[in-house]
Amino acid sequence: MTHTLQILIYSPSQPIDPSTLVNAGYEVAFLAQPEEVNAWLKTWSVDTLLIVSYPSFTRGVRLAAKILEAHPTLPVILVTHKTNQASMKRALEIGIFEHLTDPVEPEVLLRAIQRCQVRLNNWQEWNRFTQVLANLEDGFILANTDGHLLMVNQSARNMFQLVEEKIDEKMVTEVFNHPDLLDIFNPQTSFPNLREITLESGRVYSTQASQIPEIGIAVVMQEITHLKELDRIKTDFVNTVSHDIRSPLTAIYGFVGLIDRVGQINEQQAEFIHHIQSSVQHITSLINDLMDLGRVEADYDLQMEEVNLGEIIKQSIGNLDFQMNEKMQELNLSIPEEIPVILGNPLHLQRMVTNLIENAVKFTPAMGKINVRCRLEANQLILDVADNGPGIPLSDQPHIFEKFYRGSNLSQDMPGTGLGLSIVKSIVEKHHGRIWLESSPMGTTFSVILPSK
Repeated sequence: MTHTLQILIYSPSQPIDPSTLVNAGYEVAFLAQPEEVNAWLKTWSVDTLLIVSYPSFTRGVRLAAKILEAHPTLPVILVTHKTNQASMKRALEIGIFEHLTDPVEPEVLLRAIQRCQVRLNNWQEWNRFTQVLANLEDGFILANTDGHLLMVNQSARNMFQLVEEKIDEKMVTEVFNHPDLLDIFNPQTSFPNLREITLESGRVYSTQASQIPEIGIAVVMQEITHLKELDRIKTDFVNTVSHDIRSPLTAIYGFVGLIDRVGQINEQQAEFIHHIQSSVQHITSLINDLMDLGRVEADYDLQMEEVNLGEIIKQSIGNLDFQMNEKMQELNLSIPEEIPVILGNPLHLQRMVTNLIENAVKFTPAMGKINVRCRLEANQLILDVADNGPGIPLSDQPHIFEKFYRGSNLSQDMPGTGLGLSIVKSIVEKHHGRIWLESSPMGTTFSVILPSK
């Protein structure tokens, strides 16, 4: 078997028998003069290992140190006479892969080379990985479990205008001062963590943080400023069109309701009028939802205050009492006697809770059960709204929070604009929370996490 690793041996006074290495499939070459080493260093390959064999530890280390100063990633094995622990420590400090004492058994040298090859392969793989991360257009920040920085690529440096060259191994809090970024490295943060961060320059970044076992926290930042601007333009357009359409729709609905007052209408005409009224109501609901979603996404009227989520849940249930009674549904409510306040917008939170419970009422069959539970875990409030409806197909679940998306198992007659859950998700994100679902043919549970004050 032939190895890709080339072994060069510099041994001016104590030659090493290469037969074991040659028999193992390595390509071996000898260097006898320092000039040969210098000439070879100009053309050395990453798949090359150097063995420096010297009787004197001091001279051997001096030569190895000189070589490693110019080529810090070159794997070097140093072979000298017996030495003390302090000298061996010195050898490792300058970057020598292995230190062996003379005379060296061929099998011992072979095993040392094999260990070096493993370390070299690992280093090459890590080097390729770091080169990819260093040249990413997206910002990349890596910190260990103690909060010390392991890597900040150039894109991230540019984003935060970092001019200091040596920032590796510093604490995250020493280098960065952006509160949203520092919050990612808070021990109470849950992962994976996805959020938007706006810098002082006005640029907006979609930031995804992941926890890497036994390493730390990796943060990737992708600029979405242009997407936010497009979204703002789209929202302004939708709001303008929705506002202009609402007035004529109101007039249509009003005049249709007056038709039977100016003359008798037959049964077929009454049916047509009913279809017109239903269509106008559907379009009006769609416009209202679009305008609500636009207001949430634009942070319109998003003044925050201390809010009791338990009271909001009870009010939402009361507002939907008629619909539940009409379908003879049973609602089970579980809220702790003492519930901490959260910082939020009461109107938006009311809309969020109402949409979730209204959704459960819509899809729960007559005489079915709905469970609403609020609980406190790790300084976070968790709201669960569960129904025993038909469930959401697995293929639909990744898209269920998208605008205008409706489940593939819903009939065309099922009322709805496809915006209710989009509004809920936007409100949750504006309150720095998370939402997810669990669904089966036995029913669906939507869960919302909101940070308590």
